[in-house]
Amino acid sequence: MSIKSFVFTVYFCLITFIYPATTFCFQTVEQFVDSMSDVASKLGTPQSRYAIGFKKYFNSFTSYQFPNPFPPSQDPLSRLEFPIDQWFFGSRYTYEAPHWTVFFDSYVNLNRDAVAMMQDSDWEDENQPFQKSVFSESKCRLNRSWILDLGLNLHPDWAIFRDVSPITGFRYQYFYFTTHDGYQTSLDGHDADLPGDGIDFEQTFYHWYVGGVLSTTINTSGLWRTIPQTSLTCQVDYALATAKNEDLHLLRLGERITRDNTSGHCWHFNATLGMNIRDNMKAKLDADFKRMVTHGDHELSNSFYNIYFSFGGAKVWSDQFSLTGLVEFNF
Repeated sequence: MSIKSFVFTVYFCLITFIYPATTFCFQTVEQFVDSMSDVASKLGTPQSRYAIGFKKYFNSFTSYQFPNPFPPSQDPLSRLEFPIDQWFFGSRYTYEAPHWTVFFDSYVNLNRDAVAMMQDSDWEDENQPFQKSVFSESKCRLNRSWILDLGLNLHPDWAIFRDVSPITGFRYQYFYFTTHDGYQTSLDGHDADLPGDGIDFEQTFYHWYVGGVLSTTINTSGLWRTIPQTSLTCQVDYALATAKNEDLHLLRLGERITRDNTSGHCWHFNATLGMNIRDNMKAKLDADFKRMVTHGDHELSNSFYNIYFSFGGAKVWSDQFSLTGLVEFNF
């Protein structure tokens, strides 16, 4: 058999037998995958998404103050403000079904030292109760911090929820600060350096929240065709919040500890812009703001002086604004 005849024979076999068989095989596999996809959709098989990213706080703080329980009852008697402007690293896991979505956020601080200073103010002069008498600023480091958020978003196929779907969940925030190397000035002219560590401060917030989520797609084709498909998600929620904090003054005699147990509310707004990079990959930019205000009891103890008493009127509040960049993967 000549080479030309051999090539012709092979080509004839491919056209007659092998190509139809291969085409049939691929079509069968494709039909099978489509059928399985339809079955999965009907069963409500969820879709998993995982995102990782970095969060940065700006002009954020957590603060507490308490009044004087004795005359002249100045309020506040003392106020402490701790800055939150660190970087955080974290992730979000999302489990999505046709009519509901559950997600879990977790973030931990990356750096410790804050750019802003911790501020401590006192109104101790009974003759001038509304005149600030002592003020100090100290460097502040965030030793450890955890931010967790577990949420459930319902989106049933009901007309009332076409635009805004309900969301509920629980948030947990923990901050552990240490102030150091400060400077104090007094109204009477007595100024002093505060070398070394000054205050250990631990703050915990718990939020049970409920709100709504608006999701939409932005038509970017009219602006620039190369811009990928963009989505916008806005969330507004209200939380019943409780706060617990403990303050250990390291420069005082004995183990002088103040504690506050407060409750109140938190308003939260979030806007997330997402752009498709690949079929299973999306870039997201998240802007988030929380305002917490709580009131409750203040407790003071000092083992050296055998002191322990508590009273009401304490206030704990926090403003938190952050920007987060995320990369999300679909599975």
